[in-house]
Amino acid sequence: MDQLTRHLLDKEVKKFINSIEPSLVCKLASSLHPEKKPCHVFSDPQKGSYNICFPVVFTDSEDQISDVESTQSAERWMIRIPLLPRLAFPEEKMRGEIATMKYIAEKTTIPIPHLFKYSINRDNILNLPFMALEYIAGKTLHGIDVPCLPDELKSHLFDQLADVYIQLYHQQFDHVGALTLDSNDNWVFQHNRPLTIELNDQELSGMKSSEIIPAHQTYNSTIDYVYAVLKLIFNDFYHGKDSVFNKEDARNYLYGIFASQGIVMEWVDPKDNHGPFILMHGDLRPPNVFVDADLNIISIIDWEWSHTVPPQMFVPPSWITGQELPAATKKPYDFAFTVYVSQFQRAAREWEDKHYNPDKKLKFILPLVKLWSKHLMSDTFFIAYALLKPCYFGNVYWNLLDNMYYGEDSDKRVESFFKLRKKQEEELQRVLSNLEDFEKELALEGLDPLKPPTLDPAKGKEVAAIHQVWRKPNLERIVGLFRRWLPCSLVGVSVFVCCIIVKRRR
Repeated sequence: MDQLTRHLLDKEVKKFINSIEPSLVCKLASSLHPEKKPCHVFSDPQKGSYNICFPVVFTDSEDQISDVESTQSAERWMIRIPLLPRLAFPEEKMRGEIATMKYIAEKTTIPIPHLFKYSINRDNILNLPFMALEYIAGKTLHGIDVPCLPDELKSHLFDQLADVYIQLYHQQFDHVGALTLDSNDNWVFQHNRPLTIELNDQELSGMKSSEIIPAHQTYNSTIDYVYAVLKLIFNDFYHGKDSVFNKEDARNYLYGIFASQGIVMEWVDPKDNHGPFILMHGDLRPPNVFVDADLNIISIIDWEWSHTVPPQMFVPPSWITGQELPAATKKPYDFAFTVYVSQFQRAAREWEDKHYNPDKKLKFILPLVKLWSKHLMSDTFFIAYALLKPCYFGNVYWNLLDNMYYGEDSDKRVESFFKLRKKQEEELQRVLSNLEDFEKELALEGLDPLKPPTLDPAKGKEVAAIHQVWRKPNLERIVGLFRRWLPCSLVGVSVFVCCIIVKRRR
């Protein structure tokens, strides 16, 4: 989403929140309660990216509302209202979230808030859609530096996350799409598109993302879905108002998208091309994971962007590295990224063997172990992360993929690309002209244009992460780091030994 759209929407969101009367929220909650108990909002509303949440506590009588001690152990709910200005498809988003929560509660033991009541329309005293949810007491993982956790705590966290991923892996479907509600408010998986944050934000920015992935568009193959994601990335370049910083950035971005098409299509595994496709939480970030004081996961929230993904895109969470993709994929920090993914993969392998292996099969042939052993064995797994976060696709391409696939002399390749493609050169000039106009619009709003991010190698979590990798080195970590080089090394040793044997026989 461009800077100006975000700025204007932030203003609209503030107006929207100010228009919500807390007393009406309490009145609504009381009307929904089985015993119609009175309640009050007991702390400040909690604002997320796409929802505003009002925590309410119920009491036995109006007299107890001001009595703090009597409400400490009382029943609490969270009245969650979608921030309508931040949503391009609010009804679709809510239907998908409610259906997914119902499905998860029915099919898994993943901890989620209990859903008491909801309204997708405005048929209530708030005149707004809402969800009445169980109040989750605790803190989120936001602000917890996962790489710097003590080994025991980190292993404990990884084990629990592994359990979530293993259970999600078992929720398999025949196409890429999303759950929704039928006419009886039961979950159904039929013809709903995979609604993502990228789709939402592009639509709000006037980029017509629904023309690329329409409301009822689903995908029966990985190639078809990946091609649609690439079209969204092209759409960002051609129509995003601040998708580039300057001419050099624009040239690199456009070249990178074109050059990556062959890479991505080659990356698709024909054996997994037609699924089955796996249910994935579309926004499983630290703020959406609630834990207690001992780092036990007590609830996972915000399932609105959940959808099924191709097997190759079902990968461990990138935030376990402590960084966003642009930093995590920069050399030498990709080294640390690989380590943490390897550690998480190992945790999932052991957990699947211990808790999801009733027939006592060899651990290396268990379903998720096999999938990740196949697809996390080389740096190409970064492609999956780039496709899951299209806004960072250009960063991942230039940080890793360009050199990995095409080697050095990138400047010459970019220059040759635009010399041979007049149409792309013209599009480049159009985008740069639009950027100049957009910066004038920003100035009128008193905003400065975004600047290219700069990384200070002497500071930040990147260095801390790499330091943590080597803080307590052991054999398993080293093997994890060099797993993609190990087969080549073994081949070399084998050839060397054969040569010695032949020579001795002669």
